[in-house]
Amino acid sequence: MDKFGEIYPINEYFQSIQGEGNCAGVNSLFIRFHFCNLTCTWCDTKYTWLGDHKKSELLKAEDIQKLITESPSNHIIFTGGEPSLYRLDKLVVPGKHYHVETNGTLIPTKPATLNFKDAVISREGMDEEIIRHFNWVVSPKLSNARQKIDEQSLTWWVAKPFCIFKFVVRNTSDLDEVDEVVKRFSINNRKVYIGLEGQTLESQLQPALVDEIISRGYNFSPRLHVMLWGAKRGK
Repeated sequence: MDKFGEIYPINEYFQSIQGEGNCAGVNSLFIRFHFCNLTCTWCDTKYTWLGDHKKSELLKAEDIQKLITESPSNHIIFTGGEPSLYRLDKLVVPGKHYHVETNGTLIPTKPATLNFKDAVISREGMDEEIIRHFNWVVSPKLSNARQKIDEQSLTWWVAKPFCIFKFVVRNTSDLDEVDEVVKRFSINNRKVYIGLEGQTLESQLQPALVDEIISRGYNFSPRLHVMLWGAKRGK
């Protein structure tokens, strides 16, 4: 069984634009980590947790820092899979802006050890003085993903000023569930971004549903990469 701590399994890395959230459209370097502690039914990157991790590139922190340094992009997106499985604070190169796409089920400042089918990932807690400068995009999963919200972790995130919350919806029933989560955890509406599930242009062009998102006081998160390139990898 493989063990990961100081070594980072990188599924892929590429230049593109940030497609979602509060920095949509920004020219960015994406670094996608392998493994995820969730198995969302509609996940569009299942290859990071259903695929063979042995096909990923195993990099040390200094290797990833070299990628970041050489990138023409000023914005670095840590994504996955689930990037908070790893010590992201060890990857920082000064002068760049860092974003993390996370499911929000792990508290980054606390140690974590997770056992997967063919690997163990163990890390110490991250340094909050470093990661508080990241833009954390926390994506709690609704029942449409057939996952459960981690109450302790989400409560931790709500208290932090350095994150926003992104929900993925299919219909108004999902929006009702967002309302319940926002009310239950006292999430500020201004920090909530709603994206539309799907990997086709048609799935993203639902003006009536977007009107409903607006009427409830939430931000709409476009999925620009889907609108432009569909399900194409490396975008």
